[in-house]
Amino acid sequence: MQLMQLTRRRNRRPWVIGSMVLFAAMGALSVSRGASAAHAAPAPVARSGIGALHQIDVVASTVNPANGDTNPYGVVWDTFAGTATSPNPYYGDLLVSNFNNQAGVNGAGSTIEAINPQTGAVSTWTTAAAGPVALAVSPKGPVWIANFGTEGTNGNVMVLTPQGQVFPNGGSVIARSQFAGPWGQVFVPNPTAPAFLVTNGLSGTIDAMYGFSPPSFSTDTEVAVIGSGLAHAGNTAGTVMGPQGMVYDPATHMVYVTDAADNSIRAFYWNGPNTPNQGQGRLVYQGGALKAPAGITIDPLNGDLLVVNQGNNHLVELRLGRKRARVVGQKVLDRTPVNPRTGAGSALFGVAAAVSHGRLKVFFTNDNTNTVDVLK
Repeated sequence: MQLMQLTRRRNRRPWVIGSMVLFAAMGALSVSRGASAAHAAPAPVARSGIGALHQIDVVASTVNPANGDTNPYGVVWDTFAGTATSPNPYYGDLLVSNFNNQAGVNGAGSTIEAINPQTGAVSTWTTAAAGPVALAVSPKGPVWIANFGTEGTNGNVMVLTPQGQVFPNGGSVIARSQFAGPWGQVFVPNPTAPAFLVTNGLSGTIDAMYGFSPPSFSTDTEVAVIGSGLAHAGNTAGTVMGPQGMVYDPATHMVYVTDAADNSIRAFYWNGPNTPNQGQGRLVYQGGALKAPAGITIDPLNGDLLVVNQGNNHLVELRLGRKRARVVGQKVLDRTPVNPRTGAGSALFGVAAAVSHGRLKVFFTNDNTNTVDVLK
C-alpha cells in the first residue's frame, strides 16, 4: 500500500465529481471544492450528455479474491482525502459493494472493494459488511452502508472508518425499528443537522439519520421518517423492488429517489429534525424510458440525472424542468435480454459519474460480468 501511495503523488490529473474536483493519478491525491456544475459558467460540451459517449471498457473485476463474493451493487466515489498527517489511501477510488457470497446467496456478501478507476487496481476495503447495497461517504471520512442482509428484516445501517474498520464497542451498527430492508443511501448536508438518508425496500419508506457522532453511531443516531407510501414489492433479497437509488443535488437541494416498483423518480428534501414526512414526495418522472430504475447519479457537466435500468440494461439521461423531467438520452450498457418475469439477465445497479479532461465518464456495476465498467 505504501508503494501505491507514493505512485499516487505523481502526474496528478483533474477529475470532477459533482461539486468536487479530484486530482487523480493512480487514484487521487488532493481535493478542492468548486461550484456546482449547475451554477458554473456553461462549458461548450455542457449539454452533450451521454449521447457523445460510445465506448464501454471494463475497469476491473469485483469478485473478491479471498472469499469469492460476487454481484456488485452499490458504487460510490471515496471523496475523503484524509488529513495532512493521515492521508486516505483510498481517496479517489470507487468503493463497490458485493451483495452475494460465492455460492450466489443474495444478501450474503460481506465485502466492499476499492477500485482505482484509472489503473483497475483492486483492494478489499472491508469484509465486515452484511449484504451491502448502497454506500455513502461522509465529508469527515466514515462510510455509511445500507446492509439489506439475507432477509431485509435482519438489515441495518453500518458505519465504518475511512479504512473500512468497525468502530469500537459496537458503535458501527445502527439498528432501528424503522428499518425494513435498507436499500439506498445518500449524504445530505445541512448547517445544523447533516443527515444520511436511507430507503427501505420492504416498506416503501425513507428515513433520515442525524445527530450522530463517532464512535457511538449505534446509540447517538436519531431517525426520522421523511417519506412513506412509496411503491414496493417482494419480501426477500432476491425479489424486493422499491425505493432504492438516491442522489443529492446541490443545485436544487433535493434528493432524487428511484423506485423500481412503479418506474418512478421522486424528490424529497431534508431541512433538519423538523422536516416533515413528505409521503410519496414530488413526482419528477414516471414510466416511459424507466424500466425498473436502480442507481442514479448526476452528470457533473450539465446537471442531468443519469439512471440505470434493471429492466432493460439501459442508461437513461433525464433533464430536470420546472415541474417534470424529460428524457434527453439513452444508451444500452449490456445487451443481455432481461426476462420480465424472473429478472434474469438484469445487469445494472450502481452508477457514478466523473469528468476527466473535460469529458464525461460514467462508471457502472455489471452484475452479469461481475465487473465495474466505464462508458466514455
